[in-house]
Amino acid sequence: MGESRAGIQLVTTLFFAGTVTLTYLLGRAVWDETVGFYGGALLLGMPYLLTQVPLMLADIPTMFFLTLAVYVTWQAITRGTLPLLLLAAVTITLALLAKYSTWLMLSVVPLIVLIQWQHGWRALARRSAIITAGVFILMGLVLAWKSGVVAEQLNLLIRYQVPGLGRWEESYVSTFLFQIHPIVSIAAVCSIIIALHQRDPRYLIIAWMLLLIVLFEIKRIRYTLITFPMLALMAAYALRQIKEKRIANFLVLCTVGSAIVIGTLGFSAFLKTTSAVNIQHAGMYLNTMDAESVEVIVLPQMRSSINPAVSVPILDLFTNKQLIYNHDARVNPPPKANVLATSPVRFSWEYTSASYYDATSTAPSQIIAVIASSANQALPASIAERLKGYQLVIAFTQNESIFKYTTIVNIYESVSG
Repeated sequence: MGESRAGIQLVTTLFFAGTVTLTYLLGRAVWDETVGFYGGALLLGMPYLLTQVPLMLADIPTMFFLTLAVYVTWQAITRGTLPLLLLAAVTITLALLAKYSTWLMLSVVPLIVLIQWQHGWRALARRSAIITAGVFILMGLVLAWKSGVVAEQLNLLIRYQVPGLGRWEESYVSTFLFQIHPIVSIAAVCSIIIALHQRDPRYLIIAWMLLLIVLFEIKRIRYTLITFPMLALMAAYALRQIKEKRIANFLVLCTVGSAIVIGTLGFSAFLKTTSAVNIQHAGMYLNTMDAESVEVIVLPQMRSSINPAVSVPILDLFTNKQLIYNHDARVNPPPKANVLATSPVRFSWEYTSASYYDATSTAPSQIIAVIASSANQALPASIAERLKGYQLVIAFTQNESIFKYTTIVNIYESVSG
């Protein structure tokens, strides 16, 4: 579908909807209809999760593939048919390839095998052997095909990403009592007591990933997000114990309803106040102007070390004008190499401007868009000279004053027309 924001959001939304369905199916398969229905519904009780659906990140698809692998593996071990066993190998491989953080979480697969001891150890050994062999064959083919890419990614993971995990993390209080509805988290904690009292070994399937998060002190919410379906099932497991179903239904509806209200009027409303919307509004305004091309100038970021040039392709998402941009290292010099090597924003500096942003003619553009970090940022002498003969038409200066990286957009038009 090309560079289509609507297309990407459609695909990610389908992944999220698929995860809701898989959560329901997993809860129904392991326990009953009630656990499945509550579990799927409670995924909507996580405002943070709702804000991630429109983004172009790998987290929502990874959550889908991880949940898919758990569900299909449970069905494969339970039924033991060859097609399901082979399908389990495929889904586990897809989960392994979705994101490296799933490798730790997929340690739940051996638990699924052990929990189903009633099928007999010989049958379980045969079924797990087929799945294991399938995964090794499929992963072996992928590694043989893309060994260089995988090796570089693992090297980057070990040398750069793992040491950087401690630089930015959220507290468990923030994640489980703010980003997730408190009823979900409280019910999940209560489910531990209930499962221990009932001595239900199947509970380990949904509790294992959250246990790993606590044991390894994984606090960055992007890495815990993929386990949210299991958290929802833990909460559903507790709510199932409420004998008066009207009360349980009421709690679920209150959780989902209030989370959607918070996500819509709180989270979503806040996102619309960030300086990032200036780029969106500027792109929409440029579409109304009588010009085929627009020259883009980016000024240094005063409070952030992010490469400001990354704002150019973002602006391109919201306008149908031909953008012209030539990077000027004198205006935006990169950080020193030793600082950049461990910087959390190093990839913004490894970005290189696409060739189609190069000027295609010598005629100056009638429109110039200047992306700055503040409304009163001083212009470098070379930029001030470039803007002679241009007048400011409109300025997009929305700023929430929270994030260090800000994008203020000023649009200039040639006085001569």
